[in-house]
Amino acid sequence: MRRIQMGLTYLTRNFWRFMLVLGLNFAAFNILFALEGRFESLAGVPTFDTQNDLTTETLLQQLPLYAGEARTAYFQFAAFDFVFPFVAAFFLAVLWTLLLRINGWPFAASLLRWNFPLLAFAGTLFDWLENISLLALLNSGSAPGETLLNAAILFKQLKLTVLTASVGITVVLLVLTAAYWLLRVVRSSRGRQDAQTAKGI
Repeated sequence: MRRIQMGLTYLTRNFWRFMLVLGLNFAAFNILFALEGRFESLAGVPTFDTQNDLTTETLLQQLPLYAGEARTAYFQFAAFDFVFPFVAAFFLAVLWTLLLRINGWPFAASLLRWNFPLLAFAGTLFDWLENISLLALLNSGSAPGETLLNAAILFKQLKLTVLTASVGITVVLLVLTAAYWLLRVVRSSRGRQDAQTAKGI
């Protein structure tokens, strides 16, 4: 765990390394939604994975749409959807590491020591579980069991909960980091003014 966190820190110490991670995330995002767009053009609806308000009822209603070319297109989407959550979480972990590393508040160093940025990968776990349950559901025939249906919805809700929390954490870290640097600039400015006043005296 500690070595992984050290690797994340290493990526934040160079602008181009960080931009490479950002570019990788952007590319993965575009690939995933290009695959999702192809499925939607064939089935007429978004994939189960991107419907945040999905219920067991709508899942059963849309299940017949996953046939022929649309089914193939979904499996291509699903295959890449095992890659994308990891890439997205990796970028988020690097971003959190950067914000904590350049943040001078005492809590920031403690969170880094506790490997806090690795929590970004919790969403990846639930995303993968959602993917597995949806694939199992699609391969179970026209009448999937209630357990599979409930599992798919449960893992989706857990994924969305973690993603929402991750966005909130990111916003909080951004605000706290900005506040730290703003206070630092203000104190530095006051220090220069006091020095100039002292010289004047």
